[in-house]
Amino acid sequence: MTIKIERKKKTQAKHVKKRPGHFARLGFTNRLAIYIMLFLAIGLAGGFYLALKSITTGYTGALMCWTVVFTPIGTACSIVLSKIVHKSEVENSSAQGEGIKYAMAKANNFSTNSSESSNIDSPPI
Repeated sequence: MTIKIERKKKTQAKHVKKRPGHFARLGFTNRLAIYIMLFLAIGLAGGFYLALKSITTGYTGALMCWTVVFTPIGTACSIVLSKIVHKSEVENSSAQGEGIKYAMAKANNFSTNSSESSNIDSPPI
């Protein structure tokens, strides 16, 4: 007895357009940072809303539950955000510790018009 497996060739769509996602011009970690900040803002707004409702009804049990659940999440998000900022700082500095713009100016002997006239298609950094 022989088992034969036949597979169809995958056909590619001719004109597949990639739609830009949210914040498509940003890198992944910068998008992640923005999403985390939005999450923290929504959590903070939810906490204020829950505090207002707890005060008006006189029941604070839900507010304590919100605090217990959201505080570790907020702490973890702040740690992740600090790591993202540190990663951006490291990526945008040279081995000597100066920034990219300073290193570029240093390479041009701090002259202002050395490469600006040659940047026809792209803006200067």
